[in-house]
Amino acid sequence: MKHYFLTPLLLCSTVSLANEPTSDTSWYDFLLQKRDGGGFFSAGIVVQNSRGLYQSEDFKIRPELKGAYYFNNGLFIEFPGRADKFDNQFAMGYNLGTTGNWEFDVLLSMAHGGLIYTSAQGSFKKEPSPYWGLRAIGTIAGLDTMLMYGTNSNKMDYSNGLYGAAWLGKSWNINNWHLYSSVGAQYRNAAMLDFYYGIPDNQAGVPAYDAKGGVNLIYKAGFKKPLNENWLVEGNFSMTRYADSIIDSPYSQSILQGDEKRSENGRTFSLSISYVF
Repeated sequence: MKHYFLTPLLLCSTVSLANEPTSDTSWYDFLLQKRDGGGFFSAGIVVQNSRGLYQSEDFKIRPELKGAYYFNNGLFIEFPGRADKFDNQFAMGYNLGTTGNWEFDVLLSMAHGGLIYTSAQGSFKKEPSPYWGLRAIGTIAGLDTMLMYGTNSNKMDYSNGLYGAAWLGKSWNINNWHLYSSVGAQYRNAAMLDFYYGIPDNQAGVPAYDAKGGVNLIYKAGFKKPLNENWLVEGNFSMTRYADSIIDSPYSQSILQGDEKRSENGRTFSLSISYVF
């Protein structure tokens, strides 16, 4: 049970550290203060090399679109994410308020992507899991920080899914180069991981497996370099250590044994050039 409450407690602690309200008026001011409106949109080409549990090692060149817009009334939409050093997921929601160096949002985003499995014993397709949750973005001890906590919003496939994430990062600006590095942890509870990786007792030909809750650990590093007012070059590297309950699943082990170009740990290198509107 302690995992269920870890991120909510962190969010509550963050609110207290950011600004301890002394009256009803201070809370009212907090709710009125929204992040500055505005946004961006960019289109470009990315060269990428990836390998992991969910895909064989490959090299690809593909188009890439990025964007975000923050309305003055607090509504926002992000694609694919607010900051490259943190989660890169589509998100939409509402800015509850800002105080000091902190911003607090309620949002709809993604807790787990869709999963397609094919083997001699059978095949299945499972849909992605969106979630409704809370997000806090700010600074702790000089480190850029993002905390998230939410519950699965899709009750048709399974219930009681919980998702939490915590990120710490650091950025540097050196001679027009923007450098960053970050570490993150993503928690998904047993209900969510068992839906994707568990195996029921009555499934023929495959041993039963109950997936427990687990944490993915992620490291990211990268750079951004503007060439002029509109053109931007970016590069990044990321590594993911998947939760033990994901790797130990017979589904995952079957994938790894059947394809030597897949790996128990994920990693991605990418280099892109884009035009920012």
